[in-house]
Amino acid sequence: MEMETVEQVETLDPEAYISATPFNYAIYNFDKTALELARAQWPNYADQHYLKGCKWSPDGTCLLTVVRGGGMNVFELPPDLYSCESLEHARTIVALNPAISVSESGLIYDYNWYPGMNSGNPATCCWISSGHQGPIHLWDAFTGDLRCSYRGYNAVDELESAMCVSFSADGQNVFCGYRKNVKIFATGRPGREYVEYPITHQASCLVASQAQPGVVAIGNVKNTIELVSQSDGTFRSLCKLQGHKGGITSMAFSYDGFRLYSGARKDKELICWDLRVPGRPMFILTRECTTNQKIDIDLSMDNKWLVSGGSDGKVQIWNVTETHYPSVHMQMQLHSDSCNGVSLHPYKPILATSSGQHHAIDPLHHTRQTHSYENALCMWWVGPQQEEPDLFTTIVKAATNASV
Repeated sequence: MEMETVEQVETLDPEAYISATPFNYAIYNFDKTALELARAQWPNYADQHYLKGCKWSPDGTCLLTVVRGGGMNVFELPPDLYSCESLEHARTIVALNPAISVSESGLIYDYNWYPGMNSGNPATCCWISSGHQGPIHLWDAFTGDLRCSYRGYNAVDELESAMCVSFSADGQNVFCGYRKNVKIFATGRPGREYVEYPITHQASCLVASQAQPGVVAIGNVKNTIELVSQSDGTFRSLCKLQGHKGGITSMAFSYDGFRLYSGARKDKELICWDLRVPGRPMFILTRECTTNQKIDIDLSMDNKWLVSGGSDGKVQIWNVTETHYPSVHMQMQLHSDSCNGVSLHPYKPILATSSGQHHAIDPLHHTRQTHSYENALCMWWVGPQQEEPDLFTTIVKAATNASV
């Protein structure tokens, strides 16, 4: 399809979009294939520029992604989509260019938006990231500047790297997963002041419940999820969930707080846990996950649609409210390489996906032209679509216009 640049699209003031309250849930149409809206491509395979997930900002105006060797990049929602309610099949694909690009020398382990992010209030527009041999950084989403850092130290006063980071639901705290503990920083107090919650194994994934303030799920590399509570100012363990075959890499709380969805590395199972009866899985879904790579999951704000990528490039969608044992509602082959990131727009029927993974290179036969793998960030329309008129209707309409 023909590509066009963002500048060629008629603009709409994002502040008018943000101030339109209240927001309604997105109307998804997962009975038809997704239509591609926009794409950014990193074609240089020799430098291994594969993507590591993608995340919509809480206000839906920006999309954040990390590129291995290409830093962190923020992309804006194409302006014509702010007011789009249905889509024509003839729409051209927009070529995405980063509005903000932050170069980081080492690997980025994890990143997350500030939960109260609103583009109408620049002070709230920021995200955190953790990387190899470095502290946790808080970045400005308007300028790309470093605002502050949070530093965790081990027992011999050496700077540690956090493998996972997450904000609390209210944004007042930053949770950071380390080898032997989870450190909790006050967001408004950067530096090295923190409290610790001891854990047995390296934390690999963190997520906070929005419906139950103070409840945090801690996934570790030894296949276990621990739910803890800090609502009364202290930390206490609520329960432990065991059922995965690999280290936990992705989790999502339902927005009513009753369920937790989890996935693990080299584990094809997605497990739904009923937190009211946490002793055993509520149901199990399957996807392709044949590597150690993190494969993201996401849940729509109405708690209805669960979306997951796959190492086979497919995106699978389940209606997790229809039965106790959901089957795949829809499966779409959106990428030719591993689809490691999926993110549903909070208020529009738009799905963001990212693709790519590390590929072993044969040093004896490798050249830059030998292989070409897909390393892309894409936006897809998954809402109402205008029906294409049949040939007879087109001929009649053309004849009517000619006679007039």
